[in-house]
Amino acid sequence: MEGVDFVDSADPNFDFNALVVEVEENTIRGHWKAALRKLKKLNKYFVTPERRVPEKTYVAVLEVCLTNRLHGARASEPARKILEQMAEEGYEIPGTIGNHCILNCLGKGPHGTHAGFGGIDTALAMLAAIESSQSGLKIISEDTYGAIIMALSRDGDVEEACTLLGSIVMEHSITPALDVFSDVGRTAANTETMGETVLQILRLAKASGYIVDNMASTNSGRDLLASGVIAAEQLDNLPLGLRLLTAASKAKGCAPDRGDDLVSSFSSASQRASTLIHTRAIDAAILDNNWKLAVKLQQLMTERSLIPSTQVLRKVVGICAKNEKGKRATALLLDWVSIIIVCKNASDVLKLLTQLTVSCLAHLKL
Repeated sequence: MEGVDFVDSADPNFDFNALVVEVEENTIRGHWKAALRKLKKLNKYFVTPERRVPEKTYVAVLEVCLTNRLHGARASEPARKILEQMAEEGYEIPGTIGNHCILNCLGKGPHGTHAGFGGIDTALAMLAAIESSQSGLKIISEDTYGAIIMALSRDGDVEEACTLLGSIVMEHSITPALDVFSDVGRTAANTETMGETVLQILRLAKASGYIVDNMASTNSGRDLLASGVIAAEQLDNLPLGLRLLTAASKAKGCAPDRGDDLVSSFSSASQRASTLIHTRAIDAAILDNNWKLAVKLQQLMTERSLIPSTQVLRKVVGICAKNEKGKRATALLLDWVSIIIVCKNASDVLKLLTQLTVSCLAHLKL
């Protein structure tokens, strides 16, 4: 109509604001799936470079997703997408929310999943999103890093776990709990080709401030030292294996036991490795005609609840006799008889005693 101007006075943001309200109302009711659908619609149809989803709306949706541990990790993927969107928008991610998202998407199933939901990949994507956000590394807790590292370790990805562990210790000066080191070390020790990796984990533990001489005071420390002993045997590094056991013997708080005894008997693998290390060290001492060292190592085996073989006993008695240490050889015979009586029947004791006596007499030329 001529002379009449039509003016649209409607609010151009009405639909956007109304949808934002719907999203937040669903979060208040605890309807996390409905809130996610509305948020997805909001991002798809109404968000423009000039009009963004409010930060508090993202936070509200994350909070409702976090209910009941991300609803059994079923809300892990939507939570990951929201964290990535917040990082892209330049929003700050609250520390409690960011850490809980990562922790609750990790389970003990294959690849760190929980009943097929979440998992290591999702957790790492969340971690990357938080690190790239305005909040950055400062909000990520030691427990969060530790949970990811342990999940990687359980999944068999020791190298990536060790890489992440080294990164947070050396680059960010973060000190994970000792059980994180022991968990990765145990997995690496169970792989025969990863002895050097175990030693690297021990070095990282020392760099974090843990003292080797005190580690055996806790179960996690004994676990880590046991992995170190296993690795030392794999690498045929006898001085290191003996050094770790000596360090364990100095730990306080192990009474009535000794730290080195607890470490050497921590598992069947550590017991085997400890026995082999002492046996090889005794052989080396005998080769050098060092009877004092051979006797000392044999005594340490007894103190660490390691039973020497008949061959080892014969060798130690033999070197004592060879060096005309008759009293020492006799004392060893008597000590070993008392040990063997506990472990074997009378006929085995008599047979072994005869063999050792003949060997001793031969060296003494009596």
